[in-house]
Amino acid sequence: MRVRQIVVSFVAAASTAIGLSACVPQARVDAAEPSGKSDAAAIATFVAVIDGDTIETSAGTVRLIGIDTPERGECGHDEASAAISSVLAPDDAVTLELPAGQNDQDRYGRLIRYATTPSGIDLGMLQLESGNAVARYDSRDGYPAHPREQDYHAAQRATVGPDGSVITIGCQAAAFAPLTDRWWEEYSSCAKLKRNDVGHPIGPFSRDDPAQAAIYEWFAIRTGNGGDGDGDGLACE
Repeated sequence: MRVRQIVVSFVAAASTAIGLSACVPQARVDAAEPSGKSDAAAIATFVAVIDGDTIETSAGTVRLIGIDTPERGECGHDEASAAISSVLAPDDAVTLELPAGQNDQDRYGRLIRYATTPSGIDLGMLQLESGNAVARYDSRDGYPAHPREQDYHAAQRATVGPDGSVITIGCQAAAFAPLTDRWWEEYSSCAKLKRNDVGHPIGPFSRDDPAQAAIYEWFAIRTGNGGDGDGDGLACE
């Protein structure tokens, strides 16, 4: 009889405990975010152009991955900024993408992202193909690699000046004019000329072309490096 009373008491206590637990609010447990979110694209609202490689969005200030455009006050700055305004208007949607392996932000707290317009225009590629930007800040100069790096370098039309500034297509004539009317005399050999990154012609130069004769003479004779080694009348082939 005593055993039966114990069993009945235990069942009653258990039922009471179950009933009480049903009345206690349970902590909400959300599903964990999937891994690999760095490859996901997010939609934000375009707010304004800051300059040719930086835009303001509803998600924050965005620095475009892998390109560099002229700074404020430099030749080409206004044109690079206008290129973005030509394809994005305030309140347009813009797709922001952070590739795996990239830093989320730069040292100024700006988001580092690809940015794509609703019509599928990659803003970084737009600036490179327009001659407004150089491909920069990637694995070639110590930063993380990004998936479009090779295509970005292939599309580049602007150049880098001796001081590291970006010289756009529209500013190249103005940038080179002050150097000297005889720009070729800055180079002591054809090999050094061919390594130039400021847009100077790399040859060949014909002794029979009046416009190239002085350049030919410089590299073929005056530098002492035999720029026309095979004597065919062309220097720096």
